[in-house]
Amino acid sequence: MQINYLIAAFLFALNLVFSQTPGADVNCNSDTSCQSCPSIQNFTWSQSNDGQNLCIITDCSGYSSTSSTQSGLNDLFCQSCLSVTSGSYANLSGNLCVATPSSCSNISGTGWTDTLCQLCSTTLYANIDGTNCLQISQSCSSQSNLTDDTCNQCYGPSKQYASSDQTKCVNSTISCSSTMGWTDSNCAICNPSTPYATVDTTQCVNSTIPCNSTSGWTDFNCNLCNPSTPFANSAQTACVNSSQSCSSTSGWSDSDCSLCYSSQYFASGNSNSCIQSGQSCSSTSGWTDSSCAACFPGTNIYTTVDQTSCVASTIPCNSQSGWTDSDCQLCNPLDPYATANQNSCVPSSQSCSSASGWNDSDCSLCTPQTPYSNSDGTQCIASTISCTSQSGWTDSNCLLCNPNSPFAVSDGTYCVNSTITCNSISGWSDSNCNLCYPSQPFASANGSTCVASSQSCSSTSNWSDSDCALCTPNTPFAAGDLNSCIQAIQSCSSLTGQTDQNCLLCFPSLPYATADGTSCVASGQSCSSTSNWTDIDCALCAPSTPFANSAQNACVNPSVQCVGRDPTQAAEVWTDSDCAACFQTGYVALPDGSSCVNCNATTGMSNLQCGICNGTDIGDNQYANASGACVPVDCTQTSGWVDQDCQTCNSATPYASSDGTSCFGTTSSLIITFSLILLLFLLL
Repeated sequence: MQINYLIAAFLFALNLVFSQTPGADVNCNSDTSCQSCPSIQNFTWSQSNDGQNLCIITDCSGYSSTSSTQSGLNDLFCQSCLSVTSGSYANLSGNLCVATPSSCSNISGTGWTDTLCQLCSTTLYANIDGTNCLQISQSCSSQSNLTDDTCNQCYGPSKQYASSDQTKCVNSTISCSSTMGWTDSNCAICNPSTPYATVDTTQCVNSTIPCNSTSGWTDFNCNLCNPSTPFANSAQTACVNSSQSCSSTSGWSDSDCSLCYSSQYFASGNSNSCIQSGQSCSSTSGWTDSSCAACFPGTNIYTTVDQTSCVASTIPCNSQSGWTDSDCQLCNPLDPYATANQNSCVPSSQSCSSASGWNDSDCSLCTPQTPYSNSDGTQCIASTISCTSQSGWTDSNCLLCNPNSPFAVSDGTYCVNSTITCNSISGWSDSNCNLCYPSQPFASANGSTCVASSQSCSSTSNWSDSDCALCTPNTPFAAGDLNSCIQAIQSCSSLTGQTDQNCLLCFPSLPYATADGTSCVASGQSCSSTSNWTDIDCALCAPSTPFANSAQNACVNPSVQCVGRDPTQAAEVWTDSDCAACFQTGYVALPDGSSCVNCNATTGMSNLQCGICNGTDIGDNQYANASGACVPVDCTQTSGWVDQDCQTCNSATPYASSDGTSCFGTTSSLIITFSLILLLFLLL
């Protein structure tokens, strides 16, 4: 092992002696000691054997052309070791010797080239004007793969951006790879094949005109310059965002027409072109004939009345004549029919040429001069009221509305098929009255008017006063048997005021009015008679006083009849009330009820009767005098007479005798006188 080590050391020393490569002579500022030669790590200077002022690198073999660890190399070293370095000058880093035509430290101005830069420095390429070397990835003279960074380092501000195809550096104001801020000049510089900036300045395009042009536009250019407005307008002055090319021949819309042409242009009715009209061909309002003709040439050339659409009518929709139903229906569906004179359209429910189905509304619309429909709806007529009216009817209107019912009823509420006019003053019949005056359905007896009787005026039964008064005013009351009318002064059914005359007219079999005039009766004489009364007549004439009084000159109401009374019968004895009733006030019954006494009598009375009538107390007129009158003096007395009593009892014997036992017609003196005269007469 030690022997091997010694052998290796010997061989190494031997190699050192025989492998040393001394450098060539160089002048270190004529320094004979070589002390002024720049020191170099791992290398030493020594004096050359060739001259006193020359120096050499003692051993150049330590130099490596591939080593990056060397440092401090200089031009004198490289020139001394040229046989080893193959280069006379040290690079600027001092780690290699390079074969440059001059010293790397002495290159100035524009002398730098890519070759010099690659030899002298670690940066490989010279800038374009050769003033310095750059740490870039390729030569400034490259024609491909250029980048903005390369161009900026190679050219500086003058051409700091790589062209779009990276083949050169250009003097644009923005990077050729920018996505905004483009101008035409930059586009032309960056890429001549796409010389114009888009409208949004985000890119360059190969349009044939600048994107800010005001003429010459084509769809191709528009699509390039601004994809959001890809089509050229019809004037080629601008690009628009229509849905199709402005040169299209179908599929047009208003918005496309407005964009391609102007706001005055709209899609035609068939969408095959754009036309200049006053409004959109798809409008639903505001149409005019001119705009219709523009939108629908040769077809729907007129606007509807409401201007909502265009129609193919044969006349303008504002015409004043020449209308037909078909034109009306086109021009104004709300007024679908032409008037009879064809001057306008109306909203009738049927054609104005119809032969049936008419109504007032349609007539008023179709034929204003004949504004009402007749009753069967077959025509329009010039009546003054509707044929459906419920008032205001006249004969002329009735005849127009319904010839089968030619006359108006009296109140004008409808028409009837009477045979005479309802305002006639003669010739009336029940049938006509019933038609003309339903509330007065019967003709009066003389046919001069209609009346509201309950039966025909030609009836022969069931008459009433009201019917008679209506049917025969001259005989205004129904007869008692209701079979005729009579000229009574009051109703036969009256419960008051009946007279014999009325009763005779009303009830020939009951010819007399009751005493109170409430009814008629079949009495034997008038109930107003003052004699010859019988119980039967009294019962008929005055039921409340059903018996004839005793004098048969009146009717009374005793408990039993007055005439033919049998007081021997217990039920027929006289009572005061019966006596007063049957005779008169002042009659009273005898105590035995056998007869009645007239207490008002001034003659024919007896003491019994006077006592019954006047009482028997002192002073009562309880005595009958000579004439049968009741007096308060007992005219049958045989004493106590005085003149006054005699006068009361008998006016023929007014004087009491001197002894008061009797009454005489003269006084005592007169008697003596008369006696003497009589005696003298006898004597003579």
